[in-house]
Amino acid sequence: MPEFTAIIPAAGKGVRLLPYTAHMPKTMITVAGKPILGHILDQVESLGIKKVVFIVGYKQEAIVEFVRSQYPHLQAVFVQQPEPKGLGHAIYLAKHEVTGPCFILLGDTIVDGDLRPLVFGGENALGIRTVQDPTRFGVVELKDGKIISFEEKPEHPKSNLAIIGAYSFLDSAQLFDALEEVIRSGKTVKNEIQLTDALSVLLQRGVEIVPVKMDDWFDCGTVEILLQTNRLLLDRHHRVPAELEKQNKIIPPCWIADGVQAQNCVLGPYVSVAYDACLQDCCLQDAIVGPQAKLQQKTAQHAVFDKHNQ
Repeated sequence: MPEFTAIIPAAGKGVRLLPYTAHMPKTMITVAGKPILGHILDQVESLGIKKVVFIVGYKQEAIVEFVRSQYPHLQAVFVQQPEPKGLGHAIYLAKHEVTGPCFILLGDTIVDGDLRPLVFGGENALGIRTVQDPTRFGVVELKDGKIISFEEKPEHPKSNLAIIGAYSFLDSAQLFDALEEVIRSGKTVKNEIQLTDALSVLLQRGVEIVPVKMDDWFDCGTVEILLQTNRLLLDRHHRVPAELEKQNKIIPPCWIADGVQAQNCVLGPYVSVAYDACLQDCCLQDAIVGPQAKLQQKTAQHAVFDKHNQ
């Protein structure tokens, strides 16, 4: 079977995460010690996928530099989306870089759970999960366990099963052809070309897409969800350099990168500190400290800091 190519749409600005996204794309915001994109690429690597097509736009230089420096063994291709015309349009731009099967994972989405059944189940598939407010998501309607309709952010949802932003297609050409039909038709939702409309086209053509229930996922689009994701990941990975344990009071779980300078601080629970940060006389709880941030005499909880917002 041909190898899968991953497509990661990462062109968005992340307006809901301003001011943190004023200087970097949303997918480069740090959570649990590394950029969101780093967690995503770790998942892609765990699947054995070698080629990744990134759809980039807003402040794309940060993404290109990160991928090339931290994941040099990936076969990385960067495709520009000059205007934010929606997820469907972003995926369509990968058309000339992808053949055979493809796996799509959104650039601001960290999936909690094993992705292998979704990717390697031998069928077209997408991840779903029950949510309380389906009006915020793409939604599937099931009958006898099969998908019978798709809707994008419906006002009156037919179900509470949200699409989590992970998709697998055995033949990417079928997907691109369906996206082309949507683009030709001029159909948009809030001036954006939607991937769910292309999925509806595939459904009408008799192409089956199997729903795969996932444990959870984190659409890291708000500060609250960033902090929630940080907490979940830190519950699994506590890491603090030994020398910092001696100079500070650390309350687990925390994740502190090598090279961080911290003196006379109380950190935790649920604090992550990224590389080259410097902390002096701080008391932080349930907080994210981004790369190269410098904090002095800061007391905070439920907070996010980066080198521009500290």
